[in-house]
Amino acid sequence: MKRILFFILLLSVYALPVVLGQDGLTLERAVSMALRQNPDIAAVEKELARSQGKRLQMEAIPDPEIAFSEEGIAFGKTGKAASGEREISFGIQQNLEFPGKRSLRGKIGKYGEDIASLDLEQTRMIIRARVKRAYYKAKLTERTIAALEKTSSLLDQLIETITIRYQAGAAAYSDVLRAKVEKARLQNRVLEERKAWTENSAELNLLLGRNGDEPLNLLTDIAYVPFDKSLPQFKDAALSSRPALKIMGLRLDQAEAGLKLANMNRLPDFSLGLFSPSLRGGAWGFALSFSVPLYWWKKQKGELLEAQADRDISRIESGARQRRILARIDAAYASVKTAEEQVKVFEQKLLGEMEDELKISLEYYQYGKMEPFSLLDLYRTYTTTKVEHLKAVYLYLVSLADLEIAGEERE
Repeated sequence: MKRILFFILLLSVYALPVVLGQDGLTLERAVSMALRQNPDIAAVEKELARSQGKRLQMEAIPDPEIAFSEEGIAFGKTGKAASGEREISFGIQQNLEFPGKRSLRGKIGKYGEDIASLDLEQTRMIIRARVKRAYYKAKLTERTIAALEKTSSLLDQLIETITIRYQAGAAAYSDVLRAKVEKARLQNRVLEERKAWTENSAELNLLLGRNGDEPLNLLTDIAYVPFDKSLPQFKDAALSSRPALKIMGLRLDQAEAGLKLANMNRLPDFSLGLFSPSLRGGAWGFALSFSVPLYWWKKQKGELLEAQADRDISRIESGARQRRILARIDAAYASVKTAEEQVKVFEQKLLGEMEDELKISLEYYQYGKMEPFSLLDLYRTYTTTKVEHLKAVYLYLVSLADLEIAGEERE
């Protein structure tokens, strides 16, 4: 016997680190994991790298050119006419834009890089909210299963009590059947919730950048935490910090810079060259050329019209986006407050009243002062109250997550 006990103790010692080593997943850890591994964020990070590459290209000076020229070639001539002196020149030349053009183009590229950086910030914000929603959804399913199973256990006790009374001749067999049918109905709901758990956990895993079938142990519970920030405070904070509004401001600045560049494109560009002629040793040649913008051609006019339209569109979209964000903050804030009031109704009134009523009714039934079907209805109502309370807390938490990104999600 002592050997058996020693073996069990030894086995438990080896098994303990395995149990304790199974890491749970808090909401904070889930968000952190998604910010590192989510494929949407990874793709936007590559877009940021692309915009940095574009900015470098836009700031670059044109490559110098190696130039070769030959003069004195007599095309179509023969004899003495073709035997004239020919000179070969070899050198280098550099194209130069009108002063200010390259710096403007670099500024446009920098605006693009800043927009990509804000786009990454916006994507992280959206993913953070999506992870919260998915986490709360999975946790709601888990808690609902637990509530249903607890009610099922209480229902087992009721079935046992009704069966004892039936055997004593104090209850009809139909009462036993009703209780068993209610138990079967409850088990069906548990099966449905388990299926929903599989789907919800897969959704959360995919947001975390993992395989959908990886096991989850969710440690953060869904619980009501009061929201005490006023609507004007939230709006002021949103107007100064929302990536979407900053992006629209940068796009307007970018369009303004583009319009300036379109106007400057009507100015000529230059080319400088330095040559060494073959017939004059030690001598150097210098070349200067410039472009001739033809203002009556369509190119410059088209560039200007396009740049003006881009600027006007950015102005329109910036104002519209701000109004849209404020309107969605209003709607999301109202949803938070409505959901919060619903949670308070459950936690301050319904849950306590239902639990007290259930205890009293059980005592009444044991003394034959209550019909079985009335008690079954009360059990059903109690279960519904527990599940609806969980759903109310879930909707409140999801409303908070929606408020965090109101107006930010791409349309």
